Amino acid sequence: MIFLNKNEIIRIHQKLIDKFGGIEGLLDEGALVSALSAVENRVHYENIDIYQCAATYAYHITKAHAFIDGNKRIAAAASEIFLEINGFSFNAQDGEIYDLFMGIASSEKSRDEIETFFQNVK
Repeated sequence: MIFLNKNEIIRIHQKLIDKFGGIEGLLDEGALVSALSAVENRVHYENIDIYQCAATYAYHITKAHAFIDGNKRIAAAASEIFLEINGFSFNAQDGEIYDLFMGIASSEKSRDEIETFFQNVK
């Protein structure tokens, strides 16, 4: 399994800001590292599958608020890129993705619900 690292996430975030606008910059490096570590820790200790990993990226990057702006965007991109680099697909519609990440940000969606979403859009 190929995981995303901090420098890759920062580069992807910058590309998203360049393309869609917003304020660039990392607000809390420790929060980003912690969010990324959550995925590998869950794989090691819980033996989760690829879609649960993508959901963990989605949940923890969104909740970490590690960037000044674009936290939901980078969480969505990281989840999809993670699946793609590991040879899996993500077939959600834009509206579904928007609703999912707004639900994460507002704490209306639990990590279990996010995992179910990812399992169902393969």
